[in-house]
Amino acid sequence: MIDKKILILLLLLGIIFRLIFASLIPPFTGNDEPAHLRYAQHIRDEKRLPDANLYKNEELAGNEYFQPPLYYTLAAIVISFSQHSITQLQVLRVLSIILWLFALYFTYKTLTIIKSPAFQSVSTLAFISLLPTYIVNSATVTNDALVIPLAAITIYYLISTLNQKRVTYSQLTLFSLLTSLTILAKLNGLILVPAAIVTIFLMQKKVDIQFFKKSFFYIFFSAVFIFWWFLYNYLTYHNLQGPIEASTAAFNKIPFGANKIYLILRGTFATFWVAYGPANEIRLPTLVYEVLFLITLCSIFGNFLYLKNLTIKKTRLFLKTKPVIILLIALITNTILLVIFNINQHQPLGRYLFPSLIQISAIFSIGLYLLTPGAARKYVPVFLILGLLTLNIWGAITLSNLYY
Repeated sequence: MIDKKILILLLLLGIIFRLIFASLIPPFTGNDEPAHLRYAQHIRDEKRLPDANLYKNEELAGNEYFQPPLYYTLAAIVISFSQHSITQLQVLRVLSIILWLFALYFTYKTLTIIKSPAFQSVSTLAFISLLPTYIVNSATVTNDALVIPLAAITIYYLISTLNQKRVTYSQLTLFSLLTSLTILAKLNGLILVPAAIVTIFLMQKKVDIQFFKKSFFYIFFSAVFIFWWFLYNYLTYHNLQGPIEASTAAFNKIPFGANKIYLILRGTFATFWVAYGPANEIRLPTLVYEVLFLITLCSIFGNFLYLKNLTIKKTRLFLKTKPVIILLIALITNTILLVIFNINQHQPLGRYLFPSLIQISAIFSIGLYLLTPGAARKYVPVFLILGLLTLNIWGAITLSNLYY
């Protein structure tokens, strides 16, 4: 179990740093904030989904109209009381912080039901609360603010059903609804589809006619819930993805090869940890990322030793097997989607992995824990918390010096 004092501390630190960065980052300098706000404003003003074909005076490069509409519809409702863009932006930044609270809560609930060891639970919650890029991502205007808590809620619900003998059709309907809402917040919600099908398999315990019927039921109703969005895109833009080509027209086109793989890995790693600015161009000194890379290598090596010991049965899983399978399936799918997207568009952004932040932080902390000498292992969560706090303070000073 997690000490409630530590939980409250992480909660307060998470809120405080998000409020600091929400105040410190000048209006419209968060990542893609102008385009995100413009989408919501069109819905509010026109009482319908945007049609980019009508906006002749807008620069469509970098537009967000290809994004699913759930976040922007919620944002349009929240900003309906104000006509001032700055006020709207400030309100939506507060909304992002509120949505982060749901992500934190359902991460905590998930760690509780899978009986995560204390060191792992504290370390995972530390990442959810204090990872620098995620702090900014959940304190500025972006649809990531909604998709991450929805993914956490869905994962929690999938895992919470595992103790039952069979999955019911009412549960499958809820699976479909939660999956669809997450996809309608952002397309990386698709990571939940394989996770849900694996959940059905684990509950059925075999591949039989019932497994196929229930899987089909889940996929069918998920498709029904989101079909209208792709139909709208096709009828409006003659493209199922909406005006994505106009949005990405100015992006770098890098041919696939060793150099592109290196750029994807480097960019994803750096922006996962610490990145600020409209295009993630504001970074900490190179030495910081080199140290983070060395620590990450240590974690990977620790996990390698862990897997080696698992195979020869010299150790046991820290968590229950079934939840681990569901979490890993979601993480693997998330990684595959990131790779496919970068091969086509080249946007090596670590935030695309944030729907799998529970898994990444748990794996990271396990590796460090196992590589640390026995007597010092209890200090691994403290090391992570202090390290993340240092990065955030450094980041706040960097932005303060840059903007003020």
